[in-house]
Amino acid sequence: MSNGTSTTPAETANVMLVSAHDWFTSALQAVLEPEGFVFTRVRSARVALRDAPQVNPDIVIIDEGLPDMDAPGLASSLSAGAIKSSVPILVYSPNFWNESAQAAAMRAGAWDIIKEPIRSNLVVAKLRRLLEIKQLIEATEEGSLSDMATGLFNLAGMMRMLRVMGGASRRHGTSLSCVVLGPTAMPSADSVGALRESAARLWGQGIRESDVCGWIDDSELGIITFGTDAAGVTSLVRRLTERTEADPAAGDLAPVSAGIVELTDRFVEDSDIEAPRVAPMATRIAGLSGIAAARNALREAREAGGGIRIADIS
Repeated sequence: MSNGTSTTPAETANVMLVSAHDWFTSALQAVLEPEGFVFTRVRSARVALRDAPQVNPDIVIIDEGLPDMDAPGLASSLSAGAIKSSVPILVYSPNFWNESAQAAAMRAGAWDIIKEPIRSNLVVAKLRRLLEIKQLIEATEEGSLSDMATGLFNLAGMMRMLRVMGGASRRHGTSLSCVVLGPTAMPSADSVGALRESAARLWGQGIRESDVCGWIDDSELGIITFGTDAAGVTSLVRRLTERTEADPAAGDLAPVSAGIVELTDRFVEDSDIEAPRVAPMATRIAGLSGIAAARNALREAREAGGGIRIADIS
């Protein structure tokens, strides 16, 4: 297991590790505990199903080779109600696992696979990405689709529109991209209300009718652009940035930073396709993966001092 660059975690995450193998447990703990992950380890599927409601994990990792159930079976049982539907489930895939076994785990409810060889920096990045998606899923569970104060979509509304636009993009063979905008400097709590009003006016009203925008969180606005690739979205961001900098009432919005991702088929499921082979959460995860990638690119841009960053989705 190779070493990754350690970072100081913003908060801890509770991992329920289901493994009968001490070596696998020790290897994961050595990598993840310094990154803020806290472990609850159980050795069987029976105990995992019994204890999951009390553990209330943020993420579940299943090691193949349990004494009482295979990994797809446990993933399916956990997804059936033992844990919240927003909790990511990963399955460890040893060298002897073939592609059909990995596909079976994904169909059963696993979100992703940890494959050999295990590289610590990739595992940490994968878990951080899935936890971001978990938070976004939970944010979409509000009843309303719009923000009453500004009239823009909230994240639930954005996801509804993304599914519609994704289907249209596939049918017409057009590009679909997402940008997440925010002030380079994080706003103070007492300035968020005024900042949102300015962002709605300057950014939300500065887009085409074919595009959709809405709130990703309190101070980050997402825009889904139809028929526009990353280069076109970069031009959009620069235009909105110029508009913001020229407005004397923009306040703490400027300077602006942005993260961009092109929403390929990897990120968008066509709503017109019936796909019983796909796990129930798959469509939701696909769309939120794209938004999470753009949001992460925004954070990277902020850490670099501001500007525009295009997400690396290789």
